[in-house]
Amino acid sequence: MKRKKLLAVLLASAMALSMAACGNDAPADSSTLSDQSSGESTPAESSSDETPAESSSETTGDVTYENKVIMGNTTDLTGDFRYPGWGTSSVGASDQDVGRLTIGYSTQEVAEDGNMVWNDTAVKSHTETENEDGTATFTVELNEGLTFSDGSPLTAKNYLARILAFSTPVAMEAGHPAMVGNAFVGFEEFKAYTGEEAEGASKEFKGVRLLSDYSFSVTVSSDYYPYYFAYTYAGISPAPMGLFLGEGVDIMDDGNGAYLTENFYEKNGDSYVKAAEIEANRYDLTKYPYSGAYVVSDWDASTKQATMTINPEFKGNYEGQTPSIETIVYVKLIQETQLEELTTGGTDILGGVTGGKDTTAALAVVDGENFSETHYQRAGYGKIQFDCDFGPTMFQEVRQAIAYLLNRTEFCQTFTGGYGVVVDGPYSPDLAPWKAIQDEVELIDYSFSPESAKKVLEDGGWIYNSKGEPFVEGAEGVDAVRYKKLTADEANALDGANKTYASVSNTDGVTYATVEVNGEYYMPLAINWFGSTPNDVTDLISTTLANSSDLAATGMVIRSTTGDFNKLLGEIYREPSYGYNGVPTYGMYNLATGFSTLINLDTSYQWSHDPAWFTNSSNKLYDSYDIDFPYDIKADKLSYEEAVEASGDKLGMDYLSMGMVYTATTEEEFNQWYMGYVERWNELMPDIPLYSNYYYDVYNSKIENFHTSPFRGPAAALLYANVKGF
Repeated sequence: MKRKKLLAVLLASAMALSMAACGNDAPADSSTLSDQSSGESTPAESSSDETPAESSSETTGDVTYENKVIMGNTTDLTGDFRYPGWGTSSVGASDQDVGRLTIGYSTQEVAEDGNMVWNDTAVKSHTETENEDGTATFTVELNEGLTFSDGSPLTAKNYLARILAFSTPVAMEAGHPAMVGNAFVGFEEFKAYTGEEAEGASKEFKGVRLLSDYSFSVTVSSDYYPYYFAYTYAGISPAPMGLFLGEGVDIMDDGNGAYLTENFYEKNGDSYVKAAEIEANRYDLTKYPYSGAYVVSDWDASTKQATMTINPEFKGNYEGQTPSIETIVYVKLIQETQLEELTTGGTDILGGVTGGKDTTAALAVVDGENFSETHYQRAGYGKIQFDCDFGPTMFQEVRQAIAYLLNRTEFCQTFTGGYGVVVDGPYSPDLAPWKAIQDEVELIDYSFSPESAKKVLEDGGWIYNSKGEPFVEGAEGVDAVRYKKLTADEANALDGANKTYASVSNTDGVTYATVEVNGEYYMPLAINWFGSTPNDVTDLISTTLANSSDLAATGMVIRSTTGDFNKLLGEIYREPSYGYNGVPTYGMYNLATGFSTLINLDTSYQWSHDPAWFTNSSNKLYDSYDIDFPYDIKADKLSYEEAVEASGDKLGMDYLSMGMVYTATTEEEFNQWYMGYVERWNELMPDIPLYSNYYYDVYNSKIENFHTSPFRGPAAALLYANVKGF
C-alpha cells in the first residue's frame, strides 16, 4: 500500500482530512491517508428536508424538540460510506463524515489534541517487541463482549479482514490498490498468491497472526522499522468479514501466518468470483452491520441524504463516550443557500464556515438563544496546487513566479475578512513540530513582487518567443507570453506530453502551444488551471491572479477551466472514474489541505521517484537532488548533519521526508528533519499556501455540549453532544 498511509488505510475510524469546501472547507476529524484535503465547494442539487419520523421528542419550556440533528456539507454524498475512498485520497468530506459516525472500535483513535491514543474500550492490552532481525511485532488483545450493530460478536478476525483482503490480487481486480499490508513481513509473497502454489508465493501472511479469538499481531518488516510513528502500525479498525472477504470466506492460522480459505480465490474463467462481490459490497449499506456509534438506516441517492440512527450495541469511543442524539440526518448543502438552510431548519449545523462574507453573515444570526457558535484556527490551509511532472508548472521557477505574482496577504485578508493568516509552508500553527522550529526555519519571502517573478523566469530560461527569438514585452498573439527551450529530457517528460502541450479554454481565440523550431521544442508560459465552482476562492484567484495586469506584463497567461470537485480530483489523480480522459491537461488547481493529526506530517513516499508510488503523490514532483543522493531505507542511517554533509547540502524532498520518519528516533531529531523538509518545500513550491483560516461552526442552540477543535470536527463532536432536554 502507500506506506505512509498504512495507518489510515487500516484505520477506518481515521477517515479524514476533511474534504469540505474552501469557502466551506470543514476541518478534519481524524487521521487520513493523504495530505490532500478535498478542496473547494461543488455545485449540486438541492437536498431533501424529509427526515424520519421515528425520533423521540422532548418539550423544553414552550419548545418541543425531536432528538434529531440535521447536518451537511457542500461536497457530494456518494454512498461510499463503508470504506470511504476505497483506500485512496479521492474521497469527499461528506462520505468521510458518515464513515466516521458508523465505523468504530479502532484499536487507536484520534484525541482532541490531534494525537493518536489507544482505545481502551476496544483494547485490553498491547505490546511492542523489537526482534533481533530488525523487525517489530505489535500484539493486541481485545476486550471481549464487543458486538456489531446486529449483536454479532466482534473478534480478532474482524480486525484482520481488511489487511488480508486488500493485500491480494482479488482486491486488485476489485479496483483497490491492494497494498494495505505492505509494511508487514511476508507481504510480497502473500500478495503473489493466486489460489495456487507457486514459487515466491504463499497463502499464509507471515507477518499477520491470528493468535486467538480475541488477540492478533502484526510484524513490521525491517524496511519499515524503526519508524517514528511506529505505534500506529497497530492502529486497525474492524469490519464485518463478509464485507471485505465475501460470504463464506474464513480466516485461519496454523501457526505460520493468517490466511484466507481457498474459496476466496475461486475463479470463473480468468476472473475472481469474490472480486465482483467485494466491489459491490463497497456501496451496500444494508447487508452488513456497523461497528460505530450509528448505523445508516436510510440512504437516498437522488436527494444525497443519509439518515443515521443510534447503534444500541456501541459501547463507546476511546473515552467510553456513547451517543445521545438518536437520529442524525446528513444532507447535501449548497454554499449559496446554506445559511438560509440553517435559519429555516434545513440543517442544524453549518460546519467550518470560513471566508469574510460567509463568516460575517453566519455570525450575524448567532444570538445565544436560537443559534450558537464555536471556532478555532484551522489545522491546514487553502492552496494553489501544481502538477510538477509536465507543462510549465514542472519548472520550479514558474511555480515561484506565480507565488511572487499573487499578493497573498491581500488575498488572505479579502477572503477571510480578517479571520485568517498567511502560512509559508506545510505546517499548522497548532502542531508542536512547527512551534519548535518556527524561530529558526529560514524561508524564502514570496511577498508580492512582479520584478522578482520576472527575474526567476529569466534565470530559468523563459526568454524566447514562439520563433525561438528573444522575448519582447508587449508583443501580441502567441508571442504575448514567454517560451522556454526544452532539453531532450524535458521535451520527453510524461511520454512526450510537453511536445504537444497547449492551452485550453482559449476564450480570446489565441491558443498557446509548444512549437518545434529547427528540431528544438519551445514551450509557452501558459498555465492551464482547473478550479472548482461555485467557489469564492476560485473567483478570487481569477480576479487577483489569472486576470491581473501584472501577470500579463510578466509574459505569462493563466487559462481557467471550472467544474465540480469530482472532476478536479479526477484531473489531479488522473482517475478515469472521476472524469479524467487520459490526457494530462491541467497544471494548476485550487483546493485545500489539512493536518488532522501529527501523523499527517509524514509525507514519506509522496516524493518518491519510483513509479510504484505515483498515486501517493498529488503533486508528482520529483526532486533532482534525490537522483544524486537518494534515500536507501535498507542502508545504514545517517544523522541529519551527516546527510547534509554527504549530499553537499543538497537533500531532496524524498530524502528529507523519509529521514523524518525512518531515521529520526527522538522528537528533537524529527524536528530537525522537519525543518529541512519545510525549507526545501518552500524553495520548490509544489503548492502555494493562500490562507490558514479560522473555522466557525454555527449551530442551532437546541444542541448542547457541542465542542469542536482543529482535530475534532462537527461529525466527531456530535458523539459528545445532546439535544436540549435529552
